[in-house]
Amino acid sequence: MDTLTLDEVADDLRLSKRSILRLAKAKDLPTITKPFPGGFTYLVPLNSYLEWKKISHLKKKEENYLSNSTFIKEQIDEWLDWLEKGKLTGKPLSEKTIKLYIYCTDIYWDKLTVKRGNRSSLISVENLRQVLGDIDPKSFSIKDNLYKAIRSFIKYLIIKALADKKLLEELKELKPKRFYPAKRLHCSSDDFEKLLREGSTWHTGQAPYDVILNSTTIATIGLAGLRASELCNLRLHDVDLVNRKLFVYLGKGKKNRYVGICNRLYDYLVNYLKLRPKTSLENFFVTTIRSSNEPVPFTPATLLRKVKRLSKRVGIEVNVHGLRRTFATIAANSGKPINIISLALGHSDLKTTQGYLMTSQDEVVREMQRW
Repeated sequence: MDTLTLDEVADDLRLSKRSILRLAKAKDLPTITKPFPGGFTYLVPLNSYLEWKKISHLKKKEENYLSNSTFIKEQIDEWLDWLEKGKLTGKPLSEKTIKLYIYCTDIYWDKLTVKRGNRSSLISVENLRQVLGDIDPKSFSIKDNLYKAIRSFIKYLIIKALADKKLLEELKELKPKRFYPAKRLHCSSDDFEKLLREGSTWHTGQAPYDVILNSTTIATIGLAGLRASELCNLRLHDVDLVNRKLFVYLGKGKKNRYVGICNRLYDYLVNYLKLRPKTSLENFFVTTIRSSNEPVPFTPATLLRKVKRLSKRVGIEVNVHGLRRTFATIAANSGKPINIISLALGHSDLKTTQGYLMTSQDEVVREMQRW
């Protein structure tokens, strides 16, 4: 076995022999002892030394990284660029995911600043544990996304030889666990009809266009199963009323798909186009600024507020994603094939679609009474 003396190690590391001897006695340096009459001497196995030197070099880089806020910012910018170009995961991440990671890392820095007073120790397991501990246990999604963002950044650091692979193993113990069951909102077919009626009802001070916009957006999600972002991204040429189909361009996972337009949804879309403001915008759904009455693109945030307000009026607890579950459940209860429902929702796995089916016990009883 090839070995080195402490003098050779000291020369290689450009340290004093006393410093190397101190490392050997503290067992911080891989050594073996070679006895001789009256005592023993330390020898360093060559292969073990090279591995130790590599790890020690990484730790020095980590320390430099942790103590330099400018260097941190540069690495974060490059990490985000890697995510956008797909260098880290093999495929580019969506703009929405990248924004989520930026948001989560900002939360991390804010929490870490409160705890430590600085932005060092990004790859410290202890600091990450403290940051996650500061977040409300009910906010599982925030904790989970923050963990994923930091873990992704650490993978980048490992590729850049700025962190040790062992850090990923240590992080596993910090993976957030859901202490509260996920709240999977949906509504029954009767409640969906109530919501549609409320959306179609005119209230004092409300413009006629707002009424048709409310009812048509709710109908499009509940009768076609679109996501909020997919509905807002619809263009005029994506809605084919002649062939009765909607083209969903770059949905979740950047996948395109077609969904059919049923007779009922067709009527809503036709009536909507009659009142749609004249504008050069290509967006199918537009809203107007109250002060200037200027048409602007319809956004997911606006849709979320509308659904929340309308559902509160009729005493139903449901959100936009809950309307997608409602679409899946009503379709399944009416005997539609689950593979068709899955494709309409844009799912690549039937198990995901099965999780959308929210049939209640009352619905089971009513259905069985018809047997």
